[in-house]
Amino acid sequence: MKNLQRLRSKSSIPLVVASTLLGQALAGPLLATRVYADTPAATDGDSLALPASQQVPQKPLAQSAVDIAQAGTQQWEALQKKGDNAFTACEYGNAERAYNSALAVAFGFPKGDLRLAKTAGALGRLLTVRGRFAEAEPYLEIELRTKELSSGIKDEELIQPTGSLVRFYLNYGTASKADALSERILRYINGTLADVSTQGQGKVKLQAGGALQGWAGEAAPEARDPLIEWAITCDDIGNLYSAHEQYDMAERLFKAALDVKSTVLGKQHLSLANSYDNLGTLCLARHQYENAESYFKDALQITEHIQGAGGPQVYSRLDKLAKCLMQEEKFAEAEALYQRSLTFWPDEPANYGSIARAKYALGSLYCQEKKYAEAAPLLESALQLAEQNQGPDSVGIVPYLQKYAYVLYYLDRRAEVEPLKARALSIQPASNSL
Repeated sequence: MKNLQRLRSKSSIPLVVASTLLGQALAGPLLATRVYADTPAATDGDSLALPASQQVPQKPLAQSAVDIAQAGTQQWEALQKKGDNAFTACEYGNAERAYNSALAVAFGFPKGDLRLAKTAGALGRLLTVRGRFAEAEPYLEIELRTKELSSGIKDEELIQPTGSLVRFYLNYGTASKADALSERILRYINGTLADVSTQGQGKVKLQAGGALQGWAGEAAPEARDPLIEWAITCDDIGNLYSAHEQYDMAERLFKAALDVKSTVLGKQHLSLANSYDNLGTLCLARHQYENAESYFKDALQITEHIQGAGGPQVYSRLDKLAKCLMQEEKFAEAEALYQRSLTFWPDEPANYGSIARAKYALGSLYCQEKKYAEAAPLLESALQLAEQNQGPDSVGIVPYLQKYAYVLYYLDRRAEVEPLKARALSIQPASNSL
């Protein structure tokens, strides 16, 4: 297997900080184990030699090494537990000191020992909680690098921890480091590994660049959960890239997640709707309205097929599609969607909030088309339903008051406008613009 085809990378996260961190950690208590008692050296004919009955037995060198290792393990476990307990109790100073001491011990373990990863990761997350991001970054890098070196972790199990470090880089750390790790995730998921195991199939050989479908479609059921974790990771960091307006990388990650989910779960699983929704939102941000419309239609179709017309996510999908159509000035299609949404729920108090939102959206569409006479009764009804659902003084009814006042102004019903504006202002003092 070529190194470039592996998720692991010997040079991806250098451990140049290890000696510095070890120096810091050594400021804490060190492992101090006495293997056997000091005794005078006995020599032939030496009158100072102790009688055989008083001599301390010498332990074999191998046994001494075992004792040292066991003592190190016990000390690390105690310090790690102390740090974890303090972290949970929000005693951050005590936790940091315990973790630093545990780290001093862990650096003495063999290369790739996952105890070092656990301690470094815990300390990095503690420092992140404390807002000390620059200090946290090298510890989190050591956590991932140690996992890469460990023989106890499979390549596919590195996707989630690699994604975690990408999230840290994008949210708090050195953002320029995120792309290299994201590329490694994508290379793996797109099938650039040479060997992939599947139950009952032995090993499936893939060529570099082969599609994930080439092997995931044959994956045994118990192998599917890790694949879904990959998709979740790609969606998660894709959203972060999108928030940073790095749309190209976000699109690649969203599409990788979609490939995984469609392969493992089939074409009509609800999780695919989330992927289509992500891609549609991304296209909308890039003003690619036709592509956004297509993705939003797919998201709505799958969601409505699975949940039914009144399902909890159906209206939000429909609303996104309608707003996209409005951006394209396809008002008639958007109106038809909102009209259809009004049939989703029985006219019962439990549904008043949903009905109010749908009527508000349709009334707002008519406002955009300057069809104020058609908008007014819808917005009046939406306001009444929102009041019954949320209460007359809820901040949630302010948009309803403002939009209804806006329509009445253009219908020249000025006497009704000011009371609505005043009421909105009394609920939310900053809401004085219509």
